[in-house]
Amino acid sequence: MDQTRRKILVPYDFSELSEHAVKHAVQIATITESNIVFLHVIHNLKNESKTLKQLQEAAQGFINKYGVNIECKVRPGRVSDVIRTFAVTIDALIVVMKTQKPHGKEKYLGSRAIRVMIGSKIPFYLVQAPPKRIALRRVVFPIDFRYENKEKLSWISFLSKYYTSKIYLFKPHANDYHVRNNLEFAKRFLEGKDINYEIVTGRSYFSQPNEVVEYANQIKAELIIIMLSKNITVAKLMLGLKDQKYISNNYNIPVMCLNARSDLRKYESFF
Repeated sequence: MDQTRRKILVPYDFSELSEHAVKHAVQIATITESNIVFLHVIHNLKNESKTLKQLQEAAQGFINKYGVNIECKVRPGRVSDVIRTFAVTIDALIVVMKTQKPHGKEKYLGSRAIRVMIGSKIPFYLVQAPPKRIALRRVVFPIDFRYENKEKLSWISFLSKYYTSKIYLFKPHANDYHVRNNLEFAKRFLEGKDINYEIVTGRSYFSQPNEVVEYANQIKAELIIIMLSKNITVAKLMLGLKDQKYISNNYNIPVMCLNARSDLRKYESFF
């Protein structure tokens, strides 16, 4: 396994949903010439050897089928903490992870995906189903009032190195200075990179997740890129975090999630 190649982390728990995540990771790894790392989290180290063997057997099936490089790691601890910490430890390019609609206490405390991503400097690519298409041809990019919109453009630039994508800048029906400024910055950035884009104006003053998701489904988008909310609290979760509405959308559209301090300066040479 070439250790100098970038790494894509896939938390793998032998479920069908995590297999969907592997298929997405394979697509990204093949295009970006990255290695994949499987991570399985256990409560204690008693069954480490047995679990690692099972993980390696599962990985071998994907290696044989897709011809990718997969390394297997087993770590003990709390799932959300282990995934977040391990991603930083291996300097992962991205974490490709399964997600699903919150149920039970997750409706009030946030889904596991939300809890894993809070504070992470590594971007997350969340999926609910296997890839529908090979390429990322249509990417929806919600524009809002926040300055951090500009950070999402780094990933647009990175992905456009490997995919011939069209970016749909989805803006709210507002003439606010911050929205105008973010939109103009995005336009100049995309034009400077010769990236194809289209501006779409929503019906609401604030960008509503349901409206953005409906549009993404309408154009058959392969990806939505969002910036996670800052300072996520239990109160915000109980009131209904808009991020969750993107992540567990009804159309199983993958969502790339960035935290406000995420950046790609270490990959500047790829832009």
